[in-house]
Amino acid sequence: MPRPSAESERLAERFRLALFEVPRRGLAGDLLGRGTGSSLEFHDRRAYAPGDDVRHLDWRAMARSDQTLVRVYREELLPRLELVLDVSASLASDTEKAQRALDVAWLFARAAERASSEVRVTFAGDRPERIELESLRGREAEFVARAPLGSALHDAATLFTPGGLRVVISDFLAPHDARELVRPLAARAGGLVLVQVLSSFDRAPPIGSALRLVDAEDDTSLDAWLDEATVDAYRARLKALVDGLETETRRANGRFFSLDASEPLELQVDRDFVPASVLAAS
Repeated sequence: MPRPSAESERLAERFRLALFEVPRRGLAGDLLGRGTGSSLEFHDRRAYAPGDDVRHLDWRAMARSDQTLVRVYREELLPRLELVLDVSASLASDTEKAQRALDVAWLFARAAERASSEVRVTFAGDRPERIELESLRGREAEFVARAPLGSALHDAATLFTPGGLRVVISDFLAPHDARELVRPLAARAGGLVLVQVLSSFDRAPPIGSALRLVDAEDDTSLDAWLDEATVDAYRARLKALVDGLETETRRANGRFFSLDASEPLELQVDRDFVPASVLAAS
């Protein structure tokens, strides 16, 4: 099982996590998020609902209308990274894929530290496991979990607290509804980044080969001949899966990346993460 590579260690010293909003003063933290909360910046007005803080009643707006309105303030993003690494057996189907997933996790974690952010690391598996940052480097990650992806990420989301930047790393190669998968990950988040890590085989299985497909969750197997029609159908399903995740992440004001584990990590940093303002040179 892998540990962070020397390349990820080297890159981690060059970059910091570039959170999505500019620094501002406030009550809850130092950065403004995309939701609503208790900062000092006015965001909008809406109709009063039972349970709203009466101190936020907008008396001037009420005087101009017959509605009872409250002022809504922009939520502040706490300088905190909530990093979720999928440790399912699916990631271990290819050694390059498992290594790249761990390297990206380490890169983001160290980049967050360089941005003076708190880092919380969770392994999403048969049960969510919160680990110390140094344990991410010091111990070998075991990609052996059998829980369905949706259940594993749903359980990991129960450990989230509002306002942090959430980064989720997985191959996402499991049956799921993209909206139902992304929605709990984005709820009350200051920002969301999904990183899909695929092997070269995941992206383009070779035509004309025979193989045995083994389900990572229950070990059931299927012998298959990869003719052109079979591979074309698979690639169409993969495209639909990736497009669905990208669309739903964008709707949540997040960022989605799909990485090929066979490419150099430095190339992916320079081509994908830096232009998207997720990482910046420190």
